[in-house]
Amino acid sequence: MEGRYEILGEPTGRPTTRALVAVDPRLWALYPDASGLVGIDGPKEKLAEQLEKGNTQQLKVVSVVGFGGMGKTTLANQVRHKIKSQFDCTAFVSVSQIPNMATILSRTLLQVGGTLPSDSNDDRRLIDCLRDHLKNKRYLIVIDDLWTTEAWNTIRCSLVENDCGSRVITTTRIEAVAQACCSSHGSVYKIKPLNDIDSRTLFHRRIFHPEDACPEELKSVSDEILMKYVGVPLAILSVASILASPEGVKSKETWEKVKNYLGFQLEGNPALGLMKHVLNLSYSELSPDLKTCMLYLGLFPEDGEISKDDLVKRWVVEGFLTEDYGPYGPEEIAESHFNELINRNMIQIGKLDDCGHVLSCRVHDLMLDFIIVKSTDENFITIINDVHNTKKGHLEARRLSLQVKNSEYCQVLADMDLAKARSCNFWGPCELVPPLSRFQLLRVLSLHIDHRHHYCSRGNQQQCDLSPLRGLFQLRYLSLMSRHYFMLDAGDLPSTLWHLIVPPNVTVSEIRRMKALRTLDMYEIFLHDRQRYEQHIHGTTITDVCREIKHEANIKGLGKLTDLRELTLCRGSYGVGDTLDLLLSTLCMLHSLQCLTIHGHGMHEDALTWYLWSSPPRHLRRLHVLPWPFSTVPDWISQLDKLTSLEAELDSLSTDGAEILGKLTSLVHLRLHVREERAPNEGVFIRRAMFPNLKSFCFRHQVPCLVFEAGAIPLLQRLTVDCYMKAVRQSDGVLDGIEHLGRLKSCKVDIYRQHRFIRFYADSSRKTITGVLHRQPHLSEVPRWDFRSLKGAFREAINNRPGCPDVSIQDA
Repeated sequence: MEGRYEILGEPTGRPTTRALVAVDPRLWALYPDASGLVGIDGPKEKLAEQLEKGNTQQLKVVSVVGFGGMGKTTLANQVRHKIKSQFDCTAFVSVSQIPNMATILSRTLLQVGGTLPSDSNDDRRLIDCLRDHLKNKRYLIVIDDLWTTEAWNTIRCSLVENDCGSRVITTTRIEAVAQACCSSHGSVYKIKPLNDIDSRTLFHRRIFHPEDACPEELKSVSDEILMKYVGVPLAILSVASILASPEGVKSKETWEKVKNYLGFQLEGNPALGLMKHVLNLSYSELSPDLKTCMLYLGLFPEDGEISKDDLVKRWVVEGFLTEDYGPYGPEEIAESHFNELINRNMIQIGKLDDCGHVLSCRVHDLMLDFIIVKSTDENFITIINDVHNTKKGHLEARRLSLQVKNSEYCQVLADMDLAKARSCNFWGPCELVPPLSRFQLLRVLSLHIDHRHHYCSRGNQQQCDLSPLRGLFQLRYLSLMSRHYFMLDAGDLPSTLWHLIVPPNVTVSEIRRMKALRTLDMYEIFLHDRQRYEQHIHGTTITDVCREIKHEANIKGLGKLTDLRELTLCRGSYGVGDTLDLLLSTLCMLHSLQCLTIHGHGMHEDALTWYLWSSPPRHLRRLHVLPWPFSTVPDWISQLDKLTSLEAELDSLSTDGAEILGKLTSLVHLRLHVREERAPNEGVFIRRAMFPNLKSFCFRHQVPCLVFEAGAIPLLQRLTVDCYMKAVRQSDGVLDGIEHLGRLKSCKVDIYRQHRFIRFYADSSRKTITGVLHRQPHLSEVPRWDFRSLKGAFREAINNRPGCPDVSIQDA
């Protein structure tokens, strides 16, 4: 068993090289959005029925209660998805043991379609905004992971009783909190353990491939293991994930060891000790590097989503990857570790990205408690917040997680030796950021600044002293999240920095100095028309001239970052001409670039300057440039044979252009916005063998003009179509050939009442409106759709594709 780590024992041997790990495909059958969740149908029906009982117009609250690991969150989320179409708006928010009420209220307001007030950290203002937004709406809101009645009482103030039939679901481990939630109009739903049949199904589905059955020689020991779980899904999945490994899946010896370990540990205390010992068993099975990566998760706040890419970067710069994986680089190894932790059910899938890959993860609160205990025992991390203070005597802090609201923690921090700390992660107000001069060996610095007590204007805020950063020569990762305005001079940053992550309100100058950068997110650029600028030069100040020169220097400076792999740009001002050309020629120098994203409002210009990018980086995997339109599909895009995700806007889409895109064989996600008012005469044809690996396609065009030939987009799973209600009616049907999309799982259609749902910009030089190219008078006389007939045509087309489980056609 070379390379296998024995249960409860020391490593039996170290392999010369290890293989990378992908996410186990058996997990997708267990993913919460999947239709095949085990044991969920009965509870889902009962909870939905409980929500409907009584006065149907009155606000009603149902609280789901049960101990950790029983599946309360999954059940509440499934019911929300089942009944959400009956409501005007819905939201799902987590609370946790240390609730930040402003964050919870803000997330709720955004999810139900509201707009944040200017001071989004004022609880009372947020409550008023929520009440005002919900007053005439039927809403469904899930409040997950409540721990105190105080948190509920604050949230309760925002839930207006409007006799619209609104519903609220809460989840909690605490009976008294559940009762408090339902004290007015509501009821408690006590979640029950899985029965024997569902427990066995869940256990075996995780271990064996769908076509495989449990081998006869393992059935007996399987039943004995399951008897110890008392139907707890988290426990079942955790142990099943150990046995699902290639070495353990059919090894009776491994199964017997798991059974005997659990039997010994749970003897005399089967209920209270169950999850503790199951988690300890899972942890003991990890390799040393995986244990280190696992303990690192304790730095993050409870119930938050953790970005996979962010985590992978941190593991690499922290130096956690010591095992030999042959030719693979550290980022690939780190991602393999992430996948293995998912496969072992140590972390849970959060969100998926546009290509269907894992974007983020969550740590179950039971697992987080376990991690905190383990990491504290080993002095791996130090956590200071309202619940934990894991500082141990006067030991040197190695990795800090500071989640603070007031100055009470300052004395605790003052007694700590921070000189050798390798990581500092801070959430709190600006004035409580620990003095950076106390750190000497930081490799990771992450500051999430809460501006609750400060004005947002540039002249009235308290700044963090970032000047000591220049002396942190080992710093590789810097993330600064704040609504404050900060100026960062690259001359004050260590030139060895690999990853720089800042919001657009943080201005970075002299970027050319940062030649080791691999990630730059987000970098604000300022574009202007030099010729037009020079015509008005006499009306400007010396300061204006210097600022424009500096902006050009910053754009040129990007070209020096030849090791850059991920670049996110944000436009800070708008114009046309020379500096745009300068930016494109600069991007041509970034030969290592893999991901390019541009945010901001749309460009005014004719979009013809894209032709200057004749030699794009050949390693590009993601190109998201919606605010920067193309005139047509450029020829150079055919060179991007590694491109998996593309989001772009076009003035027009020709048949040749569609075929160029269709030959991008690696493309998995495509979002295409087309600004012309008329489609090609016969529509936009997606021909046989085009887009062989595309799984997600979002198409926005005034005219519903897609036509699918047999054999086109064979792997397509998600289709979204946006169109104009009164679009030109070029034929009687829509989505012709949709019946050929044999793997389609969801189809969403948004019909817009405003023809300007695709951006249009006045352009006096063209004597027209960009996006309504060559508008002709006779277009007003051609046949057009209306909402009712267009919706009917879509419904008829989709009915030709039987078995499509998720269909949405709505007025946008």
